[in-house]
Amino acid sequence: MPRYEDSFILEDRDQIIDFIAKISSDMYDYMVSHANSTFILFYKYLTHSDLATFGKATKVNAHQNNLLYYIDESEMRDIELKTGKPFQTAHQSCIGLKESFYTKVGLPNPRKRSPYLINDFMNVKLVNQSIEYFSPKYTKLVFNKLNKVIGRRKRSSWKFDDLNLSVNEELFTSIPLHVAVHGLGMEQDKEFHKLRHHMFKGDTLILLFEKDNNENNLFVLLEKNPIFFSIINQTNKAYENYQRQTRLRLIQRVTTRTNALNQTQIDDEVTRQQQSAWRKMLANEMMGYTQVPDQVFCPFTYITANFSELSALFVASHIKGFSDPNTTGEEKYDINNGILLSVSADALFDKHLITINDNKELIFSFLLDSDIKLKAQLLLMQPIFKPILNEKRMEYLKYHRHIFEELEQKRKSV
Repeated sequence: MPRYEDSFILEDRDQIIDFIAKISSDMYDYMVSHANSTFILFYKYLTHSDLATFGKATKVNAHQNNLLYYIDESEMRDIELKTGKPFQTAHQSCIGLKESFYTKVGLPNPRKRSPYLINDFMNVKLVNQSIEYFSPKYTKLVFNKLNKVIGRRKRSSWKFDDLNLSVNEELFTSIPLHVAVHGLGMEQDKEFHKLRHHMFKGDTLILLFEKDNNENNLFVLLEKNPIFFSIINQTNKAYENYQRQTRLRLIQRVTTRTNALNQTQIDDEVTRQQQSAWRKMLANEMMGYTQVPDQVFCPFTYITANFSELSALFVASHIKGFSDPNTTGEEKYDINNGILLSVSADALFDKHLITINDNKELIFSFLLDSDIKLKAQLLLMQPIFKPILNEKRMEYLKYHRHIFEELEQKRKSV
């Protein structure tokens, strides 16, 4: 399995197809229908360095310039206080790529030949379906939700009326794309340059290389960080469809493999595989709030670690229980019905010994509320990291709190 760092290369066809399925059904169908092609997939979680300069701070104490972040200025300052480090700055403007990517797809190393047009070596095609949310409509919505104001010096780069992409009515749109010494994208790449106004830190850039007997293609896809859907209060339709289709495919695969498994065993195996994808999305969400690639933290205890190396420290904790008979199929895999917690915090949250009130504060069971020393040892004496507590999560937490209150009555009556 790939590491949870900032960029990866996949060469296994089944892994690539599964990855693409949650982003674009059009691209998935294309891959299935081109069984004789060889595919290589590169994907990258966009870091501060990858953001275009018109959307980020290039010097310290310029939080207002971090437009392409899913957090507001006060949250940036809060992160500085929690980490004891100044917020990130960088002047690099291109999207960095691994050197091994160029070698694998047959492109020149940009440090030896730069800049150059990728289209001179292969066709470059934007997957139209994957850019639905990368548009002025949604970027303005995020800016409004987070009270972001474009500064006077940057206004010339943010003429929203000019930032809609010119795409055709087919599945793919051909675009020019350059590589410079620091990576992908130059200002003369007009359509890609427009896209970069809508590519936030934590979003994912996907480059899918195809080689067949006739031609080489490079498909460009984009995926929003789960934080985006929480901010705009919408569901990720592509991900929901992916979970439905994945369940159908897994059931068919498991059932075909052996008739020895009963329905309960089939459901258990399918559930385990689906929960893996759900857990990864929760981890990706938390990575969107950190300044170090691959780093996650518990929003209750602030325990922080490299997820690929120490993922055992964290649990993808359901708010409305997975096995609760009142939990629907869609709720089981709704990103907002989960929180990535440290093991100790999950143990208490899962047993409804802690919950969250309408003021976004931790509430403790009477069994440990008066034990200040224990709460301090469990790292539960600081305020919750509130940016994760969006409207939809708070709705789920009302149900969690209801169960908490019922159990409190039972615990007190013993």
